[in-house]
Amino acid sequence: MKNIKILLFTINLTLLTLTTHVLAADKDGKFAAKGAARKSCADFLTATEHRSSDFLLYAGWLEGYLTSFNQVQAKNYDISPWQTTELLLMLLQKHCQSNPEIKYFDAANALIKSIFPIRLNEESTIVKVQIGDAVGFHYEEILLRAKQRLKAMGFYKDEVDGKHFTTIDSKVFLAYQKKLGLKETGMPDQVTLASLFLKALN
Repeated sequence: MKNIKILLFTINLTLLTLTTHVLAADKDGKFAAKGAARKSCADFLTATEHRSSDFLLYAGWLEGYLTSFNQVQAKNYDISPWQTTELLLMLLQKHCQSNPEIKYFDAANALIKSIFPIRLNEESTIVKVQIGDAVGFHYEEILLRAKQRLKAMGFYKDEVDGKHFTTIDSKVFLAYQKKLGLKETGMPDQVTLASLFLKALN
């Protein structure tokens, strides 16, 4: 994941300070936070640095929180349709390094706010992507969006779709990776998708 760490420093992505309104349980807008939500960004950074057992608490809490968000948020199927938990935790780490005093809960909401525009609105078919021994599974809509962005940058000449991932697609992704100095996998891996969705349009 070294390439992801390097890429994060080049992404012009600022996690916004929390302005998200939450549905509260009482008349004063207060509710009881549970688990990692009660911890600070500083606590999260310490757990991340030492990879202590608490680190799993933060990862598990984040996955559960995103699942709940997917369930209750209107016009949203998947808030993180291509990002792995590891990538999201790295983004949170970057945000927390700049804001160690805020709560992990607030950092997670800031992350959600920043990635909300590139969410998946509706359910999409899962497409198997395989190049040699490398195998991945991606939403058809995400593959389409990735190819459309590559087409807009001139890497594709013909029309694109998200239903298939062919050897031609692999060559296009390889060319993009080579141009940007990314690891040349020929796959829509996390580093490449992060570059396409978080950096290329900024």
